[in-house]
Amino acid sequence: MTMNPDKEEPVFGAVVVAAGVGSRMGTGSPKQYELIGGKTMLERSVQVLLDEPRIKELVVVISPADMIGQRLTFEDPRVRIARVGGQTRADSVKNGILFSNLKSSDWVLVHDAARPCLLTSDVTKLMDYCRRHQESAILAVPVNDTLKKEGDNGTIACTVSRDGLWAAQTPQCFPVGELTRAMNEAGSAVTDEASAMEFVGKHPALVEGTPTNIKVTRPMDLWLARAIFLARKEKENNE
Repeated sequence: MTMNPDKEEPVFGAVVVAAGVGSRMGTGSPKQYELIGGKTMLERSVQVLLDEPRIKELVVVISPADMIGQRLTFEDPRVRIARVGGQTRADSVKNGILFSNLKSSDWVLVHDAARPCLLTSDVTKLMDYCRRHQESAILAVPVNDTLKKEGDNGTIACTVSRDGLWAAQTPQCFPVGELTRAMNEAGSAVTDEASAMEFVGKHPALVEGTPTNIKVTRPMDLWLARAIFLARKEKENNE
């Protein structure tokens, strides 16, 4: 669907989900507060989105019991900390949207605080696609590895074709009203926002992102994220 050039510009907002406890990191504290280049993962993830000027507001969803997040301050007036994290990711996203000033006709980008290596250029690409085509979309990358399905006792049951398979990333971008209705119908078991849209028969577009937009889940992921930032900094210094 092509956008009418005379139509009012869409309003974009963002919800950054930071209400998890990061149990698989084994650090004893929420993983979003691990440091990368002197700043927390959460701060890194937020700043990348703020570097896209079309994002008019950004809600950071933290747990009501999160004392660290409550002490964080952001100079950018577009950012608000919301102590409305729920029992599930879906609950946290819905609560974040309700906390925001976004209207049903606006657009929301949902991003994981645990993806601090996102590039602003990919955020721009995603927003441009949604604006131009007036349809939902997510960042994703094609699967390159050979995939194996596990059988009994940790053995290989079969090889799964990777043709047409993509690994989903965030942010994921949707009209606020459509996403809210889809999540209410799909319930709290969905693993990401796109799967809620799929549940109600929608088919968000795939916008190719960057493989370095990794999700930090385990200690090795944090090492990789720090290595990515170090490599980028060295590249900037050499340019």
